[in-house]
Amino acid sequence: MKKVVILLVIFMAVTGAMFAQSAESIWAAIPAASFVKSDDGAVWTFSPTGLTIRDKSGSITIPLRDLKDLATAADGPAVGCSFAYDTAAYKRTYRIIVNAMTSVITLAINRDGVALPVANLTKQ
Repeated sequence: MKKVVILLVIFMAVTGAMFAQSAESIWAAIPAASFVKSDDGAVWTFSPTGLTIRDKSGSITIPLRDLKDLATAADGPAVGCSFAYDTAAYKRTYRIIVNAMTSVITLAINRDGVALPVANLTKQ
């Protein structure tokens, strides 16, 4: 019986390691480049270390380690990620889906539990 339990524990550890994903590997689904947001002209710059958003009111840089609940996301064959990031003013969740065929990113944001209109990010 001990051998069976030990084998089950080893199997679960190996299975967990196979499916575990690091933040860097999840974030890598988004190409490192600058994109323009369709509704307000903000420039979103994705890099391996995080995200910088520049709009008419200024700029914010969000390090990868500050993205909460970072997880993979998919919409059919298109892949991306979802995460949460809170500011002093709002609690936000983001869902970013990359269409590899067109290089357009679909961005869905929930601000304080309210869905904002979906926007597209096009490569600069």
